[in-house]
Amino acid sequence: MTGSEEGMTAAGARCRTLAHRPRFPNVMPDVDEFLGRWNAPAAPRRPARLLRSADGNINTVGLPGIHEADDVDPGHPQWRDAIEDGVWPLVDTLTTGAWRLVTYDSCEGHAHRSASLTPGRRRVGVLPRSPQEFARAAAALCRAVRAAAPDVPAPVRITLGTCDLTCGRTGRRRPVLDLGLEPAPGTGDDAYFAALHTATEVLADALLAQRPAADRPCGCPAGGRRQ
Repeated sequence: MTGSEEGMTAAGARCRTLAHRPRFPNVMPDVDEFLGRWNAPAAPRRPARLLRSADGNINTVGLPGIHEADDVDPGHPQWRDAIEDGVWPLVDTLTTGAWRLVTYDSCEGHAHRSASLTPGRRRVGVLPRSPQEFARAAAALCRAVRAAAPDVPAPVRITLGTCDLTCGRTGRRRPVLDLGLEPAPGTGDDAYFAALHTATEVLADALLAQRPAADRPCGCPAGGRRQ
């Protein structure tokens, strides 16, 4: 069974208020343009710069760690190529089927060969289109996390929280949701990465069994780059 953080998730417990976990940096050049393109499959798309580091990071420079990455969407011909393999099951589930959410950020998690880099964790960032979608998505994600938690391997815990995404063009901040798979307290990186694939499968299955329906209440209130 996974561990949890106060204000985030707990196996078998009701969903509490989601913790606000700021991320730095968390800026997108033009959030409105990105959302408009996401909702317009026929709109033209610029080629994305996709370079892969020796550690598996996909970004514009092909280096490990946190670096700029071009923002792509399901209508982009390079959509699948831009998503790291390990996190693809979560991104694909959240952007298709009953969910059809906007994901603005994802990372499969990287152990990194250099000791100077902090290991990356598996995560997906969700950008709700409206306060109503935020509420529905937060409630459904809470239900999925609770359903998945008992079957997630002990070295991994599921985290769900909120943060703000800043638009570089306007400076406007928008509330977003962060879904992650992190090491359980006291777990080393080797055990975490060894269990990560199974934990991802468990969470993806739980997401498939849920849907962001407005008529299914949860205790989660509405709230306000790709590595």
